[in-house]
Amino acid sequence: MEVRLSFGDGAADAEGDGGAGEAVSLYRWLAAEPELRGQARVSLEAERPEAGHMGGALDLVNVVLSNGIALGSLITAVATWRGSRPRPPQIRLERDGVVVTVQDGSPEAVERILRVWNEGGAPAPAPADADSE
Repeated sequence: MEVRLSFGDGAADAEGDGGAGEAVSLYRWLAAEPELRGQARVSLEAERPEAGHMGGALDLVNVVLSNGIALGSLITAVATWRGSRPRPPQIRLERDGVVVTVQDGSPEAVERILRVWNEGGAPAPAPADADSE
């Protein structure tokens, strides 16, 4: 199972790097996460902006998980990393075409993401801490 992680709405951040610095930081965090060792292959990749949009390549973190149990560990690790940032960015997680935005690291937000993905992308009404697109 593959999960792609990107930042915010894909627009360049305040440093003008399109999230590249955040992507590298998150990549390192996930690569060192003990709960994911042996369960996930983590890589960085660049994505070109859509036609008609200005800007350079956006860095994404791509995670390939060996099983469904590791999915909960991934979401928890992402939420924990986000909470460690001085200015926590929004993180977009995409799995099988269903995109969820992480705005909070609460256990309820993690549960909600898993529920949305397990129900095949039919999101429930979004609380203030996380929403689906």
